Amino acid sequence: PGLPGIGKLGMPGLPGKPGGLPGGRGEPGPSGLPGNPGHGGLPGPQGPKGEKGHGGLPGMIGPPGPSVGPKGQLGPKGEPGPLGLPGKPGFPGELGQPGPRGLPGPIGPKGENGHKEMPAFTAQLTTPFPPVGQPVVFNKILYNGNQNYNSQTGVFTCKIPGIYYFVYHVNCKGNNVWVALYRNNEPVMYTYDEFKKSYLDQASGSAVLPLQVGDTVHIQLPSDQAAGLYAGPYVHSSFSGYLLYPM
Repeated sequence: PGLPGIGKLGMPGLPGKPGGLPGGRGEPGPSGLPGNPGHGGLPGPQGPKGEKGHGGLPGMIGPPGPSVGPKGQLGPKGEPGPLGLPGKPGFPGELGQPGPRGLPGPIGPKGENGHKEMPAFTAQLTTPFPPVGQPVVFNKILYNGNQNYNSQTGVFTCKIPGIYYFVYHVNCKGNNVWVALYRNNEPVMYTYDEFKKSYLDQASGSAVLPLQVGDTVHIQLPSDQAAGLYAGPYVHSSFSGYLLYPM
């Protein structure tokens, strides 16, 4: 046989009429697998504010925080407060280094003449039974610093104001003796000794006196009824005085 020939394709035919009547409703099939979750919806509108709740019970005490917190920033400078009471003086500081030597100052005024010697004297009586009612002249000088005692008149004259000490020692013979220490012709100290026959008695007195320049001090016999003041080559009656300290 020969090969079949190849013809041209024809046009498709028209659809046929539907078949028989539709069948009845079938039984529901089994449930399908759950689908994937849907996307979140948009937030809904804010609901009304609820009522205030009751206070809850206090919570447990937490652990203690650090003892010292971080240093805060320096605040603004405040106004000065009222002046307080002065504090107790502090301890003296250490001695500093000596400063440089300063320039010499101007020459001061010339001072008064100084005294080379301090007032002090001792004088002895060389003639017994001196006159009554006038200064006893102790005419033999043992020492006369600053020349305040006058061996011609028996009078000490103050040239340096101060506190002075005076002392006298007298011998008694032939009569009672009554002597006085005078300051500015006024008696300030009396000494009395009663004569005893065949005896040579002694008496003494002393005083501390404040003196100003020009004041005088001397020894005097107040009464001729007791004028037995005696002196001899080996029996000395004396008068002494000296400055304790100037004023």
